[in-house]
Amino acid sequence: MRVTFNAQNRNSTAGLEDSASRLIEFQRQVSTGKRIEKPSDDPSATLGSIGEHAETAAIDQYARATDSVASRLSVVDTVLSDLIMQMERAQVSAASARGSSKTQIQRDAAATDLEGIRDTVFGDLNTSFNGTFVFSGSASTVAPYTRVGSGPISAYAGSTSEMVVDIDQQRAVKIAFNGQLVTQGTEPQDIFAEFDDLIAAVRAGDNAGIDAGMQALQRMFERVSTAQGRVGADLRTIDEQKLRLSELRRSSVKRLSSLEDTNMAEAITGMAQADAAYRAALGAVNSVTRMSLMDYLR
Repeated sequence: MRVTFNAQNRNSTAGLEDSASRLIEFQRQVSTGKRIEKPSDDPSATLGSIGEHAETAAIDQYARATDSVASRLSVVDTVLSDLIMQMERAQVSAASARGSSKTQIQRDAAATDLEGIRDTVFGDLNTSFNGTFVFSGSASTVAPYTRVGSGPISAYAGSTSEMVVDIDQQRAVKIAFNGQLVTQGTEPQDIFAEFDDLIAAVRAGDNAGIDAGMQALQRMFERVSTAQGRVGADLRTIDEQKLRLSELRRSSVKRLSSLEDTNMAEAITGMAQADAAYRAALGAVNSVTRMSLMDYLR
């Protein structure tokens, strides 16, 4: 069958367009570094890419939550450390007022020191982070303890329910604490009432009252130490989680790169081959268009 001029021209033009398209595609991959520009470039890889983008977004969300929780728990840990130190100071001050040989001036000085420690404890327990109180439980916008002027410190006003934040699909960390568990636990009255009783006993030289107050301080010390141990364990968990999330993200980014990014060596080789094919196709088209009618009548 004889090939007509029009058919040969169409075939040559189609070959030229195909070669030009392949060359442009390889040039795009080399210039952008991306193998996939639209889903039709590789539907299977695009589906995998969507999944990896979702995975990376979830990892980033957990990483942000982990950073925020770590900052908050660091503040709580610092407060608990100070509370422990205040309990130790209070023990020393109370012990200094024991004994029948102590003068009233000495007892008053010890009582004044204990008042200062009580006020420091009050300030510690009202610590806030980013505008929320860390020892008010789920009622984080409510101060756990209040007082008017130099008057008595109120009863616990926060919530007994606590708040947790997910740092992974299967891990959660406490971020808002029930302050009453620290200041009172199962005791009949909180540490502030115990301080008031102790201060009164110190001023009066009541050794039995001082001993009772020191025992209450020791129980407070133990409750705070227990709480700090749990916070420390959570902080260690968070440090481990940060490393884990970082590794998960690196793996996800690597998989995403294998799906989306250009293999430069292959793309440059493909571009060179496409360029050669394009030039050959262009030469073929030029050859066809230069033919005269006599070339087809021979």
